[in-house]
Amino acid sequence: MIVQGSIRLTFTYAAGRIGSRFLSGLRDSRVILGAHCPRCELVVCPARAFCPICGTDTADLREVGPGGAVEAWSGVTGRGTYGMIRLDGADTALVHHLLGDADLWESGTRVVARFAVKRTGSITDIEGFERGES
Repeated sequence: MIVQGSIRLTFTYAAGRIGSRFLSGLRDSRVILGAHCPRCELVVCPARAFCPICGTDTADLREVGPGGAVEAWSGVTGRGTYGMIRLDGADTALVHHLLGDADLWESGTRVVARFAVKRTGSITDIEGFERGES
């Protein structure tokens, strides 16, 4: 037997030491931070506490972007277009909202972050990415 339904769970997410610095950078300074791995030299964005390749702690944060290039994108009906954006200075892609019509996007399109006027320490402090150079 299959029973269909939904369960609403309220939770609080702790961003941790590195995630908190990433979010504070967005809120307070309108900067995007990537975490630098001292072992394999990877710069990961959004910043995280360990390198996804070798597992080394990544306490060294570096400013990346605000410009970058679209690597891939997909339209979500009723929700807009989202893309994987490799920010200048980062080795990984950040998934975020692309601002503008879906037909504007192709791999390699240069974009720049548009920051929200009112910022609260959330990934949505980046309103989205729009076409342009940084």
